[in-house]
Amino acid sequence: MKRIFLCILTLALTTSVFAQQYRIKYTTNDKDPLSLENAIRLAIENNYQLLLTEQDVIIAEQKVKEAKFLYLPRISLNAGATAYNLDYPTIIPESLGMRFITQEEGHENKDLFYGAGVSAIQYLYTGGRTSSTVSLAKATLKEALSRYEAVKSKTIYDVKEAFFNLLFLQKKKELFEKTSNKISKVLNKKNSKTWENILVKSELAKIKSDYNFIGEETKNANLALLKTMNKEFNNTLVIQGSFELTPVETDLKKLSVWAMEFRPELKSALYKLEMDNISVSLSLARRYPDIMLGASYERLGFNDFKDENMQLTLALKLPLGYDYASQIKQKRAEQRQTILKQAEIEDQIRIEVAQAYNKLLFWQEEARNRQNTWEDIRKDIKNIDFNNMSKEEAIKVYEYYYKAGVDYLEGIRQHKLAIAGLELAVGQDIQ
Repeated sequence: MKRIFLCILTLALTTSVFAQQYRIKYTTNDKDPLSLENAIRLAIENNYQLLLTEQDVIIAEQKVKEAKFLYLPRISLNAGATAYNLDYPTIIPESLGMRFITQEEGHENKDLFYGAGVSAIQYLYTGGRTSSTVSLAKATLKEALSRYEAVKSKTIYDVKEAFFNLLFLQKKKELFEKTSNKISKVLNKKNSKTWENILVKSELAKIKSDYNFIGEETKNANLALLKTMNKEFNNTLVIQGSFELTPVETDLKKLSVWAMEFRPELKSALYKLEMDNISVSLSLARRYPDIMLGASYERLGFNDFKDENMQLTLALKLPLGYDYASQIKQKRAEQRQTILKQAEIEDQIRIEVAQAYNKLLFWQEEARNRQNTWEDIRKDIKNIDFNNMSKEEAIKVYEYYYKAGVDYLEGIRQHKLAIAGLELAVGQDIQ
């Protein structure tokens, strides 16, 4: 019982380490408002592409273990009982034990030939093929991990984009409701002329249409966020988070250096180049011989195990082939292709970082200007005497007020998306 408990405990610890290594396990209470951090955690836990890439990592890990087994001797056990009726000596096929059987005087069909043995082959020298195979498997694992990080970074950006879009619409809806209430209060205090009644009805219909349009956008944004987290589409999310202008101080040169260090796509290209280098080494290693040490022991005989065979062999195997030169040229051409692709990826990353940096600077300044405009309008509207204004003028004032507020919220959304885009281009959090 104690041994069973220890096995269960070991399995639980192994599962926990695995979860920490590849994804963040998280369970949220659906009744609580969803924060950006929790949305990212849920997406990392449930995203299909991440889960698929995670399996690639597991496969690559097992291939590393499989490659390391090449260092160990190849051991085989075999046992068999053979019924025979021979006119001439024969050899049992290798898959069945590869034993030599001759005719026996007085042999009867009920007599059997028995054999049982163990054999082992140890490669002493392979021209570097074994070590190169292990190195290739390790490089493949690194490349799989880089692809996982690339998918993870894209998933995080998608969550941020969907989250900020939904948060923007929530704030826009709140502003719309506040503005509508203020318009209603102002209009209810004023006497209406006939033509003003027509104007009010038209403006109120427009306001209702805009409100419905915001509701439709909110539903689509809700679905987009649910999709990134791979949650049930019939849920209605309630999210909370900071939606204020938070300027970021950055330096393009430093960001470019970070991108060269942290971007998983570039790491993946570097590991691909390492794999190509190893493939060239493997092609060259085919020209070298294998040196093997083999040993076997078996007991055999007719109707018993009275006979004993033992052997120890040191062998040299030199492979001969006609495709050595062509294969080496092929691998070196693939190596050159990877070098060119790596240079292209580096240039592309620099362009992406520069574009994301310029976008951030623009929206940082633009959002600041919109914020100042919005604050000025909010101060000015408090000093307006609506009693001395017509309904048409009052509605126009609040239309400008609402538009300035939406522009301010849009500036914040674009600024936050610009930060997320720059973080995606750099490959890490810049704040």
